[in-house]
Amino acid sequence: MFHPTRGGTRGGQDQFKWEDVKDDKHRENYLGNSLLAPVGRWQKGRDLTWYAKDSNGTSDSDSQLAKKQAEIQSIKDAEAEAMAEALGYKTKRKKETNVSEKELSSAISKTKAGVPDEHDDNIKLSSSVQGLGFK
Repeated sequence: MFHPTRGGTRGGQDQFKWEDVKDDKHRENYLGNSLLAPVGRWQKGRDLTWYAKDSNGTSDSDSQLAKKQAEIQSIKDAEAEAMAEALGYKTKRKKETNVSEKELSSAISKTKAGVPDEHDDNIKLSSSVQGLGFK
């Protein structure tokens, strides 16, 4: 019923070396052979991944990494909030706005003081305008 495990390797991942690919006559069949197994004198001592690096010589600067992590965290927070709302939990919706704190506080103080807004007259006029065909 139980058979012994067959011998040999299964995939040979631990036996693979890019140095062996350099000497293989079918080296063009390996993906990444030009970067990971470079052959020829023009490639000696050259940075073959220059295109993937920024001007400082690093592939990802700290600021880009921080921005990416902040964006991922904001997406995770929004998904968690949406899931909580879908499950029926009471959540406080956070809305992003372009209004600064200074503009918001000045608008609130104007309404508390009773100062008319410059747009109030326009709103009143637009609601009383009669359209074509009105008799």
